[in-house]
Order: sequence, then C-alpha cells, then structure tokens
Amino acid sequence: MAALLDDRTTIDMFAQAQKGRPRCNPYPRDVQLRINKRVQRERDKAKGYRRLEVKMPMDLLERLDELALQANCSRAEMVEQSIVRMLERAS
Repeated sequence: MAALLDDRTTIDMFAQAQKGRPRCNPYPRDVQLRINKRVQRERDKAKGYRRLEVKMPMDLLERLDELALQANCSRAEMVEQSIVRMLERAS
C-alpha cells in the first residue's frame, strides 16, 4: 500500500525517522497548497461560512475593487456588506 503525499498520518512509510524538527516542510509546494486550502475550508466551515463563486464583467469587478479600497476592506467584505444592505431594504 502506497502512502499519499498529503496523507495526514504518514508522510513517508519507508523513510528513516529523523530526530528533531524538520528544517523545511516535507511536502512539495503543490501539496502544501492543497493542504492549506483544505485547512482554510475547514476553518471557514467551523465559522459558518459557505463558498460562493460569482462571474461578473471585468469593469464591474474593477469598480468593486475601487470601492473596497476606499472603504478599506476586502472585496469579499464589500460584497457581503452590499448583500446585507440589499436584503435589509427588501425586508
């Protein structure tokens, strides 16, 4: 049975155990990114967030980025605030 690179319990089943803390991450960069994304999704899920993907025209996205920069917040925060305001008006 082969060990997967991003296996949580065994990094390498056949390597000699090394003493002390490793000097660098034992995973290649693409595996590190996959693991980090998985951990980020788990953190978001624990906070009660759900992912949402939206396609929009580039000029609208640029305007949104400008507004977010002026409001000193992220694009996601700007979208969230806008949706909350719109839903409050609809109620």
